[in-house]
Amino acid sequence: MAASRLKGVILSVKDTLINTGQIEDNVFAEVEKLMAFFTLRGIKPVLLANRAWTITDHNDNEKDLYDAFEAHFKELTIFTRQRDPDIPPKPRAAATQYVLDEMKWEANEVVYIGSSDDDMRTAVNGKILFLRATWYSNNTDYGFEFSEPKELARFIDTLCLREHFWSHEIKDGDFEYYALAPFSTYKPEFRKYSENGRAAAKFGLGDVDFWLGALVTSMYFTGIHQRIDFIAAYPGHRAGVGNDKMNDDLMTFGKCFNKGYLHNLIERHTTATKSQSARREGKVIDHHNQLNTIKLNKLPTKNYSDKPYKHTPLNQSKTVLLVDDICTKGWSLEAARKYIECTGAKTIMVTWLKTINTDIETIDATPEFDPYQANQFANIPLGKTYGYHVYHVDGVASEELSVQLQQYINWDWPA
Repeated sequence: MAASRLKGVILSVKDTLINTGQIEDNVFAEVEKLMAFFTLRGIKPVLLANRAWTITDHNDNEKDLYDAFEAHFKELTIFTRQRDPDIPPKPRAAATQYVLDEMKWEANEVVYIGSSDDDMRTAVNGKILFLRATWYSNNTDYGFEFSEPKELARFIDTLCLREHFWSHEIKDGDFEYYALAPFSTYKPEFRKYSENGRAAAKFGLGDVDFWLGALVTSMYFTGIHQRIDFIAAYPGHRAGVGNDKMNDDLMTFGKCFNKGYLHNLIERHTTATKSQSARREGKVIDHHNQLNTIKLNKLPTKNYSDKPYKHTPLNQSKTVLLVDDICTKGWSLEAARKYIECTGAKTIMVTWLKTINTDIETIDATPEFDPYQANQFANIPLGKTYGYHVYHVDGVASEELSVQLQQYINWDWPA
């Protein structure tokens, strides 16, 4: 899948570049570093605004803010209705489209950095990833939050500028699967990031924000977000719904593009046997361990709403993004795919990591069944096998991810 590269950022004024009232010089100094970072990395900053802004200098003289910005930030291009009434107003989709057309960018070649509900709506309407600046003030609950410019620069530098987004890709009819990198705690070249990823996935340790950020940016820059309607995380082995390590970020990602996060779509109605426990006890488990312990919720809730759907949201016109942390043989996501297929909907499956040297095994055709109730299958055969090495399409992805994780951990402003 062809990937886009980050070419630019669209910035808001209020509480993003500058705050209203008495200027917070210490924070603005960090914003200056952020703007210098954009220039250093070849990222074009543009400002999009509706109205006139003025500032008062040390001699109590009023100045046009946009003139001051242009003098101070040489690389900044300004789009404002104050100067050009032909520019459509925010938050209309036409506003960001005007910028994209002028700059010759695609929507997923930019990110939107703002701080308000109006900024959020502008980004959502433009189908642009919204990064929420809270370094001056926390004004909205939407978007991926960054409490200081340095955090945002680190996110962009280590995650948005990658060139290798998926190590594994399978596209075969209705079967579509992606993984960031191979998983192995034995192979030296994979060990460090694999241990970090496993700690993040299983215990909330490691660098959870890095892994979720890597997943989100991979989906954004490869355009997967444009082809889905809903997002669902596969639950852990214990009875319950959702994934407490992923819920918040997956919901935030969904909200950025008006895609509903259905945290309780897939319900683990019975605790599944863990593979580690089975090995210790000498038991053999297979795909039935997943098929017989999950079901779908016919009336799930969208984005943790208090009100469930009145009618099932899944049908033949919908696609669900299924997300899990570490994939071995793929039985977990494949079981969920079988249930979702019964509703008529399609799936796209993504995981953080893919266990090395282990093929993905699909589940063969199942008898017609009700996906909204618990089922007890027996003797369901396995289907097609996707060889690990055949679909390990980018060996550089793991090298890049390993480097970027270390940079994420140690990141500081470029000298």
